[in-house]
Amino acid sequence: MTENNPALTVKAIRGSGGETVLAVEGDIDLTSADSLRGELLSAVEHGTTVLDLAEVGFCDSSGLRVLVEADRKARSHGATFRLAALAAPVEQLLELTKADEVLDVFPSVEAALKR
Repeated sequence: MTENNPALTVKAIRGSGGETVLAVEGDIDLTSADSLRGELLSAVEHGTTVLDLAEVGFCDSSGLRVLVEADRKARSHGATFRLAALAAPVEQLLELTKADEVLDVFPSVEAALKR
């Protein structure tokens, strides 16, 4: 487990097919967004990356910026970036900003990996 900020932990799980699942726990805000960015941007360059957001208690615009940046980077590398199992605060932010219409969102990690 990589712990970059006391309020945020990111655990990377690499699959046998080359996919990566990053499970995030904690708050994604101004103080932790750069930590998430570091983990996420290196992962999204290759294959499929699924960001498991089930254990996120809060996400602000700093976190949203990281998600959009990761999506853009994945697309520019011909890779796939998906969000899965959105916690209520993340789901509300994506709906409010209409980012859920741009980002690939799935109800579970399993569903995101099947596609």
